[in-house]
Amino acid sequence: MSADDPQNSDRPCPTVFLSYAKEDRTAVQLIRDALPQFGLEAWYDESDLLGGDAWDQKIRRQIRDCDFFMPVISANTEARREGYFRREWRLAVERTLDMTDDTVFLVPVVLDNTAEAHARVPDKFRTVQWTRIPGGQPNAALETLGHRLVSGEPDAPPVQRSATRTRTRHRAPPPRREFPVFPRKEPGQKTHFWAKVVRWALQSTWIGFQRFPKWVRVIVYFWIAVLLLQWSVGSSHHDTQPLSPAQVKKIAQIERLALALKNGDSTTSAAKAAKQIAGTAGPAVAAASAAPSTRPSALVIPFFAPPGNGHARKLATSVFAKVYGRLIVTRHGHIALSVTPVLSLDSAAAEAQGRAEHSNYVLYGGILGHATNPALTIRIISVATGSILWSKTYPVAGAHPARIASDTATEVARLESD
Repeated sequence: MSADDPQNSDRPCPTVFLSYAKEDRTAVQLIRDALPQFGLEAWYDESDLLGGDAWDQKIRRQIRDCDFFMPVISANTEARREGYFRREWRLAVERTLDMTDDTVFLVPVVLDNTAEAHARVPDKFRTVQWTRIPGGQPNAALETLGHRLVSGEPDAPPVQRSATRTRTRHRAPPPRREFPVFPRKEPGQKTHFWAKVVRWALQSTWIGFQRFPKWVRVIVYFWIAVLLLQWSVGSSHHDTQPLSPAQVKKIAQIERLALALKNGDSTTSAAKAAKQIAGTAGPAVAAASAAPSTRPSALVIPFFAPPGNGHARKLATSVFAKVYGRLIVTRHGHIALSVTPVLSLDSAAAEAQGRAEHSNYVLYGGILGHATNPALTIRIISVATGSILWSKTYPVAGAHPARIASDTATEVARLESD
């Protein structure tokens, strides 16, 4: 900075801090040389320094102590999304927060035909009168501004300034928010720096999104709402097609039968339960499920449970009743029943039964695990390859048979539709 130290109390004239983009230095030098003719002293950065604590503190001190702050606006400042001059502009705006509304401090000047309404400047700059100095060449407007600052006259009559702002509000679109300056990394503050980087990224993304046309933003909002709705509804509680009233009635009857099996005799086998379910579902459904000519796409094998564990057997039978009952009602004609359970999660045994029934898939499962932490595992395998297409494990403690049945029916329907 040229001129005397800003803290000198014997200043001969008011001081003006010139803030500009480095591309405008030649034009700003013309303004700097003209200001003393009007009784003003220019504080002006003549260095090419890009940083440093001492340099930064000196800039801040001069912005704090100067009498007037003159931001130099041009096509060059418009093109720069980042630049130290933008930090200077924010510091000047922050200083105005401690001033009365009628205090003259910000005195923007424009070097070209940059429009005030759309300029990328702080909003506070638009509340004061701008002076146009093409190319920085001293003119009558600069002379008038200089004499007014020295004399202490306001920049415009209060009524005229209010009317000007009112017209601007009605005619000009709202000013665009500026992109934040990338945070500066300070020694020993790595965590704090990266937190600032995350905040900078979020703010920049949001500001960039706001600059899209309104119709684009409306479409984005719409699809976000659709995705949130789909996520909230979920896909685990519905089948591929809505259930008819008759199907709902049949499933309700099977639910009651499953509950009776859970609370009844622990010796009831899953295969025996499946026959009762088929009878409950109705003769037509049972016949369609059992007829070999239909070439069902999925074979369902009763779930197994550890020998001698009555509680586990009740649970396995109850869950199987719900799963099989929902499938033969919602996927009738596509489901076959095996009365021979497998006694483990052996894929080979299940695959052999599926091949014998000419099915595409086999659904089977059972309860395994320690007595203190048992879990029910259900699998769907491909008969053609023997690979596991779907597998899910549910802890026995707190198991929800209806939800398990819905999950399984949805997966079977999905595999058939692929």
